[in-house]
Amino acid sequence: MSKYKVGGYVRLSRDDDYSESDSIQRQMDLIRIIANIELDCELKEFYVDNGYSGTSLDRPGFNRLLDDITQGKINMIMVKDLSRLGRNHIEVNKYIEDIFPSLNVRVFSINDNYDSLKTKNIMERIDVPITNLMNDYIAYETSKKVKNSFDINKKKGLHVGSSVPYGYRKDPKDYHYFIIDEVAADNIRNIFKMYLSGKSKIEIAEYLNENNIPNPATYKFENNIGKSKQSNTREWKAKMVDRILKNETYIGTLIQNKYRNVSYKNHNQVLNDESEWTITENHHKAIIDKNTFNKVQQLLKAPKRNKTNNGKDILSGYFKCKDCGESMYIKKGKNKDYYYCKSYITNGLCTNHSIEKNKLYDEILKQMNLKRVESKEIKKLTRNRIVKYIDNIFIHEDKSIEINFKEDINSI
Repeated sequence: MSKYKVGGYVRLSRDDDYSESDSIQRQMDLIRIIANIELDCELKEFYVDNGYSGTSLDRPGFNRLLDDITQGKINMIMVKDLSRLGRNHIEVNKYIEDIFPSLNVRVFSINDNYDSLKTKNIMERIDVPITNLMNDYIAYETSKKVKNSFDINKKKGLHVGSSVPYGYRKDPKDYHYFIIDEVAADNIRNIFKMYLSGKSKIEIAEYLNENNIPNPATYKFENNIGKSKQSNTREWKAKMVDRILKNETYIGTLIQNKYRNVSYKNHNQVLNDESEWTITENHHKAIIDKNTFNKVQQLLKAPKRNKTNNGKDILSGYFKCKDCGESMYIKKGKNKDYYYCKSYITNGLCTNHSIEKNKLYDEILKQMNLKRVESKEIKKLTRNRIVKYIDNIFIHEDKSIEINFKEDINSI
């Protein structure tokens, strides 16, 4: 049995400017020849990372190789050249100088003529850390060239990248543009329609889940749309609905450069300043018309409810005392909930003109229906309807209710 059990590690990045000799198959053929014929080694297995950048060593193939080393399955690593291990000179040097020696693992780089068995001290091969540094520099230069190329295309109004917004697919005639995916687009239209009808984001998410509609990530993965990963859940959440309602993509606008990588080595993304965004209007066909989209944005920007009564006070910001101008807020009674003037409750400076919640809601619904604000009778009061139709609500000292409807209510 051969002393050394070889793990052949091969990698190719999408950003590599490579020749045919750098292909995954050619790397494997070269390692197979050197391991089996020229060296007294047993090639146990290949570990492949195809399409992974060398700037990070956190890759599935490399991680599997490390696991097999710790389990004693592999005690020698062979690569075509050190750039296949990685292009982060600090991390690669750390593995070559510290981690692999401490694990009694032999490292063999064919094109670099490097064999850790023959090099006990890295200073004997000072060219190795220099080579790793140059590999790192090449990664930096490549990243810069790719970014510059992408930026030019973005300024031309061309979509750059493999991701595709939910509701669209890449146009097969020109991958820089989108075409509508009607199945997902119908879900988006329904989300906007439900929100305008008064349903909350939570209620919309519940409806989508009850009807077994997969969330955007799951839908794109199952239908092989763009670069998508399998989601841990098919369920919709309120924040997913929120993102769709705010997404200008659905009115035909393409927004790029919204995020950037921390560095060419660190691919975690951070939000750019809005002045750096690249915005292209009419890039693709809209799913939602601008009038509908703008109405939804107005609703989304409406005053937020306070946290009283577990965040269920739908009148927060709208219901005020006519006498002192303070907000009315809800308090739970023994059997019923009541609205009280905040000034009266906190410092006794106003009068106790409270009103029972259900009676107030009934009165608001009655006046809404008298105004004929919708084509059919409204039977439930929601926050969205308050925001959509009402400017403010006042209660007088005699407990009469005054409702001021929006001036353009008939055009809503």
